[in-house]
Order: sequence, then C-alpha cells, then structure tokens
Amino acid sequence: MNSKEESIRHMTGKIRRIIDKHIRIEKLRVPIGNDLALNPGELQFIRAVGHNEGVNINTLGSILSVTRSAASQMAGKLVKKGLVKKQAPPHNKKETLIFLTPMGKDAFKVHEEFHQRHFNELLNRLDDFSDAQIVTAVMVLSVVEGIMDERMAELFNF
Repeated sequence: MNSKEESIRHMTGKIRRIIDKHIRIEKLRVPIGNDLALNPGELQFIRAVGHNEGVNINTLGSILSVTRSAASQMAGKLVKKGLVKKQAPPHNKKETLIFLTPMGKDAFKVHEEFHQRHFNELLNRLDDFSDAQIVTAVMVLSVVEGIMDERMAELFNF
C-alpha cells in the first residue's frame, strides 16, 4: 500500500469518527434555559425561523431540507412549547407564516451564541493554516461530499 492510499484511509477514518460524533450530538437535548432543553432538530428549526422571520412553511421545509409536512409538524410542536407562533397573512388565509415568540427569540439568541463561540474556536485553532491549505481541505471535503451524494442516490433513489 502506498503512502497516499494510507493517508486517504487515515482521512476517511477521521471523517467517519467526526460523523459518528455528530450523530451522537444529534441525539442530545441542549439546555436553553428556563428549564427548557431542545433537540437539535428543534434548534435548527428555531434557527431557520430566526434568520427568516415570517417565513412560510413551504420555504421553511426547503431551508431545512424536509417535507412541508415535517416542517408543519415541527412548527406545531414548537407552538405548544411556546417558542414559535403561526400566523396567516391577510392576503392568503391558506398560507402559514412562522414567527419566533419572545421565548423563541431567547432560545435563538442562546443557540446563535453557542454557534458563534464554537466557530470562533474553530477559527482560532485553524489560524496557523494558510489560505491555500484551507482551500485544499474544502476541495477534498467537496469530493467526499460528492461521493456521499452519489451513494445516497444509489441507495435511496434520490
């Protein structure tokens, strides 16, 4: 086995471990405050609404890469928790727009601060890498993502 192949095997092992850790994180509930903990799907929904206040369910589904039905179900779940509210625009009673409540805005803020803190840490740790090295890493990850897209298409008929 040559050195390049060994390096690629080592890299794919690291990617697999990162994916495994991400999967474990996705199962955790994240404390937001006020004795409230949300799962990552709920937080991503709140984040999407926070960045797109007044978004309709169809668009929200597209943003989150889920069906309209899944977006609508999550909206209903978060309405019950008091984090979002549904509202029909005056010109179209069939459409549903989603807004954050004050409690939802608090959760959004906490989650955004969490993301910013971790992104700043990533920037700090990658500071010693050159722009060219970062670009190379992005290119490698793009190839890996393309392979995963092909695998998904093959396995799940996407």
